Amino acid sequence: MRRRYTQSPTRSSKLEAVLVWFIIIVIMLAAFGPLFWLVPSKRERRLAAMRLQARRDGLTVEMRRFPKLDVAPEERVSAGGQPLTPLRESAVYLHPLAPRLRLLPVWRVLRGSDGLPAWPGWVFERATKPDSPVLPRVLAGLAVVVAALPQDVVALECESRGLGAYWLESPGTGPPQVTELAARLEAGARVLEALEAELAAAVEKGKI
Repeated sequence: MRRRYTQSPTRSSKLEAVLVWFIIIVIMLAAFGPLFWLVPSKRERRLAAMRLQARRDGLTVEMRRFPKLDVAPEERVSAGGQPLTPLRESAVYLHPLAPRLRLLPVWRVLRGSDGLPAWPGWVFERATKPDSPVLPRVLAGLAVVVAALPQDVVALECESRGLGAYWLESPGTGPPQVTELAARLEAGARVLEALEAELAAAVEKGKI
């Protein structure tokens, strides 16, 4: 007579224990798994520290888009044949100007060689070079500041309320580099403010 095989109590209890633990682990992953998505990555923590340092150094940080210069041919035209203006996004570290500019021109320059030159390695955004008699003085006054900017600053913008650097915040940068950038932007802001004050005085005396 064939003997019926029966699972031993010890083996059965082990399987039950494994199953119970498996169920517990699944329940815990379902309950707490989403929390792991909320934990900031190393890059996010680095950027948060940089933005905090920027505020301490008197800068504001905004996300803005600007035209790409290193554009591949397929990025210039849509599938339907329409011309495109490829854009990229960057953090802009903005140093405020006090008072706001009223007489100096506003402009934006990009790091590259395809366009109207501003400084060596920098060109005005296409069709945006201001027609202002004081522009050469602005460019001359900022030349030293621009030459000292980090390589991953890909654009520089002068607007009425501030001087902003479009910074890619490359790996390896951190709060110390933010402070260095803030110092350079402050030097540039002082140049612009001095020129604005000079022009305002000339207007007041009727020389302009």
